[in-house]
Amino acid sequence: MGRPPWPLEVAVLRELWGTFWGMIARPRVTLDRLAQLTGIRPAVMLVTADMVIGWLNGLLFALFGYDWLGTRRELLDPTYVGLFGQLRVGTAHYVPIFNWLISPLLALLGLAVMPGLAHVLSKLWRGQGTYEQMVNTLVYAQAPSILVRSVINDVLLGGVPANLIAGHRYAFTAAMNGEFGPAASTLWWVYMIGVYIAGVDLWVVVLGTLAIRRVQRVPWWAAALVMVFVYGLWFYGVAGSVVR
Repeated sequence: MGRPPWPLEVAVLRELWGTFWGMIARPRVTLDRLAQLTGIRPAVMLVTADMVIGWLNGLLFALFGYDWLGTRRELLDPTYVGLFGQLRVGTAHYVPIFNWLISPLLALLGLAVMPGLAHVLSKLWRGQGTYEQMVNTLVYAQAPSILVRSVINDVLLGGVPANLIAGHRYAFTAAMNGEFGPAASTLWWVYMIGVYIAGVDLWVVVLGTLAIRRVQRVPWWAAALVMVFVYGLWFYGVAGSVVR
């Protein structure tokens, strides 16, 4: 007899969801469980899931004939210049390049750079954790970002569902630019600055600080200092330079 259909796949998905939601609802317990693991499979699973969400969202946009960049009037053309000016990407080509090249590359580098730097800097205060512990815990500290930015914002509020409900091809951009009235524009900007940017960043930094503290056994202030530095350097210094 063959094995029952999909038992391993279902178990893997349940493990992924349980750990992800655990970081939202029970971060201390979840961090302690992640810190007991010797491999980085949970981190790789979460990073892969985030990329798949982005790819499926892009496919949904394509199926409905929407342009992911909206009206494009907020962007310069070329919208990205790299490799000392030798790589110039126009708005017409940025989305596929970002989705299929830049995003996976950033995901791969993110598994190494941010946890690795946090691990090294923690040794300044005699950190006791391992690199694998830092990878698992700091990757899952991004759970609020995935929940709010990748799912609620990109898929729902800024995606096809909102466009269909509002009857507008680019509802998110239209709301920000005042096409639904000044009240909607103000509400959207309050959400963008207060929730999408400041709120999620603060949430992730707090979880990351907690992760570094519990894994490395360093003082709270040292864990917070390390987390703020590596998070700012990676997301606003490196990754932020290629995200539009």
